[in-house]
Amino acid sequence: MKIQGYSKDFKQRMLDIQLDYERNHPDAEKFTADDFRNPLLNGRKNILLAVDNGRVLGFSRFFARQNFSREFFHHIWLEIILEHFADPDLMSALYKASIPLIIESTKGFFPAAGKRICVKIADTEKTKSDFFSSVGFTHWIDFIYMEKDLSEEISSYSLPEGLNIAKLKPRREPEILQYLRVEQICFPDSPLEYKYLNYFFSRAEWRREGVIIAAIDAGGNIAGSVMIYPDAQNSDKCYTEEIFVVQEWRGKGVARALLATSLTYLKKLGKTRAILSVTSDRTSAKKIYEEAGFKFRLKRRVLALEI
Repeated sequence: MKIQGYSKDFKQRMLDIQLDYERNHPDAEKFTADDFRNPLLNGRKNILLAVDNGRVLGFSRFFARQNFSREFFHHIWLEIILEHFADPDLMSALYKASIPLIIESTKGFFPAAGKRICVKIADTEKTKSDFFSSVGFTHWIDFIYMEKDLSEEISSYSLPEGLNIAKLKPRREPEILQYLRVEQICFPDSPLEYKYLNYFFSRAEWRREGVIIAAIDAGGNIAGSVMIYPDAQNSDKCYTEEIFVVQEWRGKGVARALLATSLTYLKKLGKTRAILSVTSDRTSAKKIYEEAGFKFRLKRRVLALEI
């Protein structure tokens, strides 16, 4: 058995292993064919394969999320997937091979507070949880996934005076950058990058039905927004993600109004469910989502290791 870099000859085999893994662990992190285009995979250089006699037995991949502040960490989201009944030692081999690759691929990053390797783990992924705990990973935060039944009542909220609703669909660079600058200010601990956002806006589900419901001030600036796009496998349900409000407009009901507008918009389109995720440390945001009728669906723990 050898550990080697990605080869397109093994792409379908990787997807087959991933799909089989998701059948056994339906709440685990998903990965589809379109995700191979994600620029955070560094041209697929961030993928390693465990190959024995020409057959892939497992693989690792990681998305490197760069930060642009010395106050916060870079986050490297690592995943290791093995075929069913594969030797558990393969996980250790892939992990050991991934570490120097992670260090090398992130050495040119902005000098932030540090680097943190993170792994999302669903409740059923005990083997993975036990392995990463054994190599020094500890619990950091949880990702909480919530769902709103759109057949239920949607509370109505109005924007404060001075703001108006607009539907945005950034296509050109200046439009993407306008949105990105505000997003990065609102999420300094986990900012999006232009290359990722440009890729995301090229995905089929975004091009088909994606839109940003934004609150715009008198100067044409984004005061807050909700990003809406359909699930790639089931367009009856839609994501309501990247929910943020700039500092000067917080505490004035902007998030509630934007969320209500977004849910009403989806209901008029005939969608049945709205879904979102929130980290366990964002308690105020979670409270707003609960008040809007979102209910707990599942949780993924995040184990992390600083390097």
